[in-house]
Amino acid sequence: MNHKERLTKTIRGEMVDILPYGPRLDLWYNANKRAGTLPEKYKHHTIDEIYKAEGWPQHKTVPAYLAADKPEDIYHRAIGLYHLKEFVIGFEFHSDVEIEVNQESGDDEEMTHVVYRTPVGVVEVRHGQTEAMKASGASITWVKENAIKGPQDYKVLAHIFGNMKLSPRYEQYTAWKETVGEEGIAVANTMGLACTSPIHFIQKTFLEATEFYLHYKDYPQEMSALAEALEHFYNQALPIIAESPADCVLWSANVDDMITYPELYEEHFLPWCQKAAQALHDKGKLIAMHPDGENQKLMDLIAASDMDLADAVAPWPMTKVKLADYYNRWCRDGQITIWGGVPESMFLHKSASDEEFESFMDEMFASISPGTRFIVGIGDTAPPGADFDRLVRLSERCAKEGRLPIEAGGYDPISAEQIKTAEKRIGTQAGQDTSIIQDQDFLAMQKLVLKGDEQATVTKAQAMLDEGKAAADILNIGMLSAMAIIGERFTDGTEFIPEVLLSARALNQALVVLEPHLAKGESQSKGKILMGTVFGDLHDIGKNMVITMLKGVGFEVIDLGINVKVDHFVEQVVTNKPVILALSALLTTTMPQMQTTIEGLVEDGVRDKVNVIVGGAPVNQNYADEIKADGYAEDAGAAVKLVKSFLKL
Repeated sequence: MNHKERLTKTIRGEMVDILPYGPRLDLWYNANKRAGTLPEKYKHHTIDEIYKAEGWPQHKTVPAYLAADKPEDIYHRAIGLYHLKEFVIGFEFHSDVEIEVNQESGDDEEMTHVVYRTPVGVVEVRHGQTEAMKASGASITWVKENAIKGPQDYKVLAHIFGNMKLSPRYEQYTAWKETVGEEGIAVANTMGLACTSPIHFIQKTFLEATEFYLHYKDYPQEMSALAEALEHFYNQALPIIAESPADCVLWSANVDDMITYPELYEEHFLPWCQKAAQALHDKGKLIAMHPDGENQKLMDLIAASDMDLADAVAPWPMTKVKLADYYNRWCRDGQITIWGGVPESMFLHKSASDEEFESFMDEMFASISPGTRFIVGIGDTAPPGADFDRLVRLSERCAKEGRLPIEAGGYDPISAEQIKTAEKRIGTQAGQDTSIIQDQDFLAMQKLVLKGDEQATVTKAQAMLDEGKAAADILNIGMLSAMAIIGERFTDGTEFIPEVLLSARALNQALVVLEPHLAKGESQSKGKILMGTVFGDLHDIGKNMVITMLKGVGFEVIDLGINVKVDHFVEQVVTNKPVILALSALLTTTMPQMQTTIEGLVEDGVRDKVNVIVGGAPVNQNYADEIKADGYAEDAGAAVKLVKSFLKL
């Protein structure tokens, strides 16, 4: 049985001979090739040659965006359009859309600036790469300037996509598929970066994630009109994809219950997943998704999405869901095949010891019996610093112990006591209103902030002032208490990003009314915190959530942004004298910058002047201890509690 046959049968839920093992290596390969640090025996090998030499199937789920034949093939990346071999759809702009492209360089970055002029208005975008991204092996450009800045931009994009002509583009894909051959599955990509639906396209392509939710609330008509135009685009695309020569199609990517909260998924994602699955299944194709984040609250919805394959599944300890829980809920009932299951952090010595790595593998084999619908891989990709010997060791374990069916193990992913404790916590903190406020005015204010009703919160703040209520009491009793509650709910998974953002905005707007009435010192912050995403990392959703929640409970937070160099962190610590420096990283490739930043503080003689806390998806307590950070928080709610503990609040 060749690799393609074994993978295809596994995805279809059929029993094969041995547990397939297919690690994704592109990021690891790109970074180490550039740095000259590939294993000695593979110094001069291509990535495909390494796969072949190790006997591993090629993992071809993610397109090689920067391996485009021509620069113009990715000019339109910032509006989700590509001419790449992995895409089976061709696109053509209407004749009334004028396009201007300029290349810009500076500040260690190279950007493509694109302007789209239409009869109804103009939008412009910027995307490119930084030097740090190149060094990390990143194969995709970063969108620095999104297409949507305000409500006026929706109609421009609706015009562009509503009048776009799509056509089959099979020749390039077919040639690429032939090069992959029997060594793997040439997964075809779809709209955008595998955007599930029109609303997902808007969220993922045109807006920064947190801005999306504010626009979702503020501009529903404009967003609906754009979604309608994108429906036309999707309805053109789906039959082209269904008739393509692809065996497997990646339909949905970067699903995460923090970003893609359950209500949004159920309303706007699930119907399109089911529609696409039916169209593709009717043509004998497999359909895949890429749920590479937190999926605890989306487990059942994803199971109902009619997907065949979940790629890049990253379980505990990188996320909250144990591998056994994934397998029990998705694979045992024959619903979804998992490709992944081994967190990136397991391949990094600073995050997991050899003993922890071996223990994880023991648990994996024990928890996935009988082993059907499971392809061992990395959720999401081998990081640049991955120990290649561990990649090989995992392969050896699969060859030795992966004969199917695997005997049932005794691994219990969640103990009865853990479940009891979790239920008690959720029941007392999130499921009930635990407020002890007696005054009805303050209670009403708390409820308005919890609801995120901006205008009503502002009006109530003014009315309470007019009634003689103290501004400090309105702030502390009515408003900050609400943010404490919503923080607990967010931590417990009963509230999501939209609620937090809207509540924070309501509070901040009401604070404008209160500030002139606060006596000196009454609005003083509980402590100054400096926060930023480390150098080379351009992600800010998690960072922004932490900042929002810290500000919401009364801390002063200085946001240094993304891609922050060590020197700038050190300089700002010296200048601002914060109590805490919070470092964020989403990628395993940028985690080492946390240690480099701490070392920079030591070299400058200010390490003992500030508490350093770290967080982000790939970070864990082991890593925090290894780099001598003062604390680690797994999410925004935990970060608030950690900060309070340092300040003894």
